Amino acid sequence: MALDTSNNYHVEYPDVYRHWSASCEKYAGGDGLVTMLRGGWHIEGDSVTAEEFWLAGTRPVTVYHMKMVRGDESMSVPVITNPYVRRVIRMHSLKVVPLESSGKRQRA
Repeated sequence: MALDTSNNYHVEYPDVYRHWSASCEKYAGGDGLVTMLRGGWHIEGDSVTAEEFWLAGTRPVTVYHMKMVRGDESMSVPVITNPYVRRVIRMHSLKVVPLESSGKRQRA
């Protein structure tokens, strides 16, 4: 069975579509990631980078940085975690690498 089908992502409504563009939004949501995967984009490689932010010092928010490819197109997509995103990471058996370990600099 193909990984990138609506049933695998618990998307029951085929008309759900969420476009994401780096020029319009800083982060993509899980709905945008699922739309990309359903639209022929694939996560490149076998790992994603995780960046953790703490809100009010008590609530962590994780942003996964994913390199997406489709044909000769590619883009880097920062995706805010949610159940869809965690499921995609598990389904694709992606390794999660903390931002500090990836050689990237943490944003202030």
